[in-house]
Amino acid sequence: MKIIVCIKQVPDPTIVKFNIETSALDNIRYILDPVDEVAVSEAIKIRERDGGKVTAISLGPPRVEEALRTCLKMGADEAIHLCDEAFDNLDVYSISIVLAKLIAKREYDLILCGRESIDEGTGFLGAGISEWLNLPLVTAVTRLDIFADTKTARVHRRLKGGDREILECQLPAVFAVESVLRKPVYPPLKTILAGIKKSVTRIDARALGIDLKSIEPATAVVGISQPKPRLKKTAQIDSKLTAHERMKLLMAGGAQQKGSKTIEKAPQQAAAELIQFLIANGIIFKQ
Repeated sequence: MKIIVCIKQVPDPTIVKFNIETSALDNIRYILDPVDEVAVSEAIKIRERDGGKVTAISLGPPRVEEALRTCLKMGADEAIHLCDEAFDNLDVYSISIVLAKLIAKREYDLILCGRESIDEGTGFLGAGISEWLNLPLVTAVTRLDIFADTKTARVHRRLKGGDREILECQLPAVFAVESVLRKPVYPPLKTILAGIKKSVTRIDARALGIDLKSIEPATAVVGISQPKPRLKKTAQIDSKLTAHERMKLLMAGGAQQKGSKTIEKAPQQAAAELIQFLIANGIIFKQ
């Protein structure tokens, strides 16, 4: 099976911070998108079972090579880096066209990618590639069974409300996977050392033979801002209450205390009244 995995390098969400004064991101460290790491792991497992080749491809500045090398150290056979200043500031629509141009020149049985990246979360890349290559598309994949002999796949996908859908499709096809598909592989030292020795193939716009002037972006980033804090819901205070009661409610955050009844009597008499109360409210039944 010849498998192509489209990966993306993203800021590490565990350490990145938003600077309110400059309206920019600080403390940025780039990593391989976790959901793309799952896609690479799935591709490696399919290759181990059915044989073949795993190729990781990505588009971006020179730093993206680090994410591609991570794929090689995981066990990918080949890594291709689309790197050119002409590719800077492309939106996901344009990126899907460029990636599809590269994939169309190669042999493949299936294409894997994450359902959506953790930084932008558009979920468009898989759909765009399938459209330009005229391939079947399955999104939200939680399980993927490949049948190499019949060139088919049985796919489990997640729907809204916790529902699941099982379908079959012919290969080649594009699968946008969920992070729950499988746990990322932890390669042995031998695989890591072999991955370090492998080279990353770099391709620019001229070598790809694409005229970016003919591609008009469909989206543009207007700005980045921190989400507005959600206001806590407070109960509306009844104006008929006394000033003292209204002040108590304000100090309690608008939460009204439920009324209670205290029984201060001898133990036997108190127990009898408690039993009568439980019977009257249908909590217990008299036999």
